[in-house]
Amino acid sequence: MSGVTKHIYEHEIRDILQMWQKQIKSLLPLLPQYYKESDIIALLKHYYPHEWNSVKYKYSYYQQKDKYLKKRFGKIRYGMKKPERLLQSVSLYKKVTSFEYKKHYSDSFSEEDFLKAKEALWSKRRPKIERIDQKIEKALAKTQQITPAYLDQLIGFYERKNTSQKDRLYILLELKKYYSPKIIRFFFKINDTELNKQLRWEAFYHLQSFSYQPRARKQKYMQVHTRNKKRKKFLRDVYPNQTYHIPKNPYELEYRIENSKEQKIKEYDFFISHSSKDSFSVQKLIVYENQQGNNVFCDWISDADYLKRNLMCDATLRVIEKRLLQSKALIFVESENSKNSVWCKYELNYFLQLNRPMFVIDKRCIENGEFIVDSLKTDWFVDSNYRNFSYKCFSL
Repeated sequence: MSGVTKHIYEHEIRDILQMWQKQIKSLLPLLPQYYKESDIIALLKHYYPHEWNSVKYKYSYYQQKDKYLKKRFGKIRYGMKKPERLLQSVSLYKKVTSFEYKKHYSDSFSEEDFLKAKEALWSKRRPKIERIDQKIEKALAKTQQITPAYLDQLIGFYERKNTSQKDRLYILLELKKYYSPKIIRFFFKINDTELNKQLRWEAFYHLQSFSYQPRARKQKYMQVHTRNKKRKKFLRDVYPNQTYHIPKNPYELEYRIENSKEQKIKEYDFFISHSSKDSFSVQKLIVYENQQGNNVFCDWISDADYLKRNLMCDATLRVIEKRLLQSKALIFVESENSKNSVWCKYELNYFLQLNRPMFVIDKRCIENGEFIVDSLKTDWFVDSNYRNFSYKCFSL
């Protein structure tokens, strides 16, 4: 293990042990009179659930890295212990699980003090836990919780030597639209190894939004792995400071769709045609379809950065058409709102001409937890002049 890599890993473990030391100290008055080691772990999971889960994920992350190293080089590098075993290295944990401490605790145990301590700590911890839960829920609402079929291609584009910092930024933006263990592991890798500051911080803040507690890497500790002197100078002096700010408008997205690899490989199982007024129900439908393994297009999730109402223009329509072309099938969320939407009528007419499967689901069925879609057989929307509409007349 190289010196820098070893330093970072050991610092991570040290932080975890120090965190647990403080947490166990706060939990001491909450231990049952005759407690076991499993009671300490149960209390940590209950009062510090996100912190415990962050350690679990780091264990999984280092296990994956070791698996790769074992396969390629024949030996592991990290060998991180499972959280339950790593916990045994905490000095206070060793003290609390000793026979002498257990005996002293049980002899001096007070049920009244025990109940008061439980109530006091929960009243302190509950708001913090709920705040983090809401933060994670908000972050998840901006993603589809699946692994897209083209994920490996996206990662492959990112890792090519000739991929520019600008293109890598666009690829990260695409990856942030999905949530899965494989994608989170990739963001951890970017946070650990990416030389470019902007990209590394993009990964760091994305991981933070899900409360993974990533460690921010300092530039001076970033390693340049190349023997080519010219490239080494570029990677050390130029590439780290390159930045790019994405123009978030429909014209920019249209350009990327026509010219960039990360957009051309996209494919959706379903295009969700709906009114934005029914977004709450549509969100439920998206969650359901993701659970079935389907990747769907929904403008306020899939292209939220570009397709905003105040930026609507002729490029918006061309982008929607491209997304329809990239979709295998369409689901129309039927409601009074959607039946009166010019956008929906345009999408239905355009997709009808593609001669691909079209389905319908009533908004009321979604609200009742019923997600059975039927073939769209009615032709109320058919209009041979649909292309003559101006986007200025469209109502989302």
